[in-house]
Amino acid sequence: MPLEAAPDAPAAPVEAATALPSGARINSLRRAAHAAQIIVAVGVVIALLRFAEPFFVPLMIGVLTSYALGPLVAALNRVGIPCSVGAAVVLGIVVALCAAGLYSLSDDAARFADELPSTARKFRELLHDRLGGKPNALTNVNKAAAELERAANEASGNKLTAPPVPQDNTFTRLKTSLLAGTSGLMARLAELVIALLIAYFLLAAGDTFRRKVARIAGPSLARRRVTVEVMDEVHEQVQRYMLLLAITNTLVGLAIWGMFSALGVQAAGLWGLAATLLHIVPYAGTAILAAAAAVAGLIQFKTLTGALLLGGSAFTVATLIGVGLQTWLNSRLARINPVVVFAGLLFFGWLWGAWGLLLAPPMLAVVKVIAERIEGMHAIAELMRG
Repeated sequence: MPLEAAPDAPAAPVEAATALPSGARINSLRRAAHAAQIIVAVGVVIALLRFAEPFFVPLMIGVLTSYALGPLVAALNRVGIPCSVGAAVVLGIVVALCAAGLYSLSDDAARFADELPSTARKFRELLHDRLGGKPNALTNVNKAAAELERAANEASGNKLTAPPVPQDNTFTRLKTSLLAGTSGLMARLAELVIALLIAYFLLAAGDTFRRKVARIAGPSLARRRVTVEVMDEVHEQVQRYMLLLAITNTLVGLAIWGMFSALGVQAAGLWGLAATLLHIVPYAGTAILAAAAAVAGLIQFKTLTGALLLGGSAFTVATLIGVGLQTWLNSRLARINPVVVFAGLLFFGWLWGAWGLLLAPPMLAVVKVIAERIEGMHAIAELMRG
């Protein structure tokens, strides 16, 4: 009698076992798709911010300026001056002070520009004296490359042709650089004018814009209360940053003034004012100040040692006070991790250049305030918290 095959009993457990990995695989695919969507969205936002820099930079500067000058306009409003008039008065005073500071530096700047050709000649002579007229390593490498090329041409039977005489296009390069610099300066001035207009309209509106934002937040009182708390804390953080910027810039200017006076540098007070204005832009302002101080040392002391001493001293003071102290105080006041502050400076500096370095600290504070109020962004807030 033939034996019949036994029924395949474990078929159902096998199906159940294969169903579980399938569900886990679907969940992992969903998580991967969600992460990919977040990465793509972040990339699109970064590309938009970089492409639309002429729009976002004046907007952010205008908003931050309105937050910083808001208490002054409110104080004038309490004594009976309308917000529109008070905003015009406050912005006019700020612009007048900045213009007066720049005008006080105009004579020294013109004198500095007149002495640039002689300074460049002195610098070349100093380098020539230091090197003793000896060929350096780069000259030897170029000569060796020329000899190897000559030997290769002779071995291959090619006729040597005289190299073309290089044309002196220094004037053309200088003219192109001046045109590019002038156009860039005009673009920055236009952005500042737009930012001042945005700040004026926000200051003239008073609490109207704030009430509209709270009304748009939602019909519930809880959402409106959270929105008002966020705006209040953002206002407070921006004011703290502006106060910190004023204190550290003043310290840098006073330190440069005292140090240059002790070294016998001409117009030490103007150098202190220039350091105060230049240090508004982190890192880039320090580099410009150090380079200008080195050139001034070369002009006055007529030695490379004096130039390096003056430039290095300015760089050290600006770095210790303006970079180290300001970054530490900003992390303490805004309660942000100093690593996050430094990384934010690098990111926004890459994104918007000098404007990004200036806007990075208050924007990081704003992101932290918003992340602490939104449930889905608590991880970001914890990462940024100091």
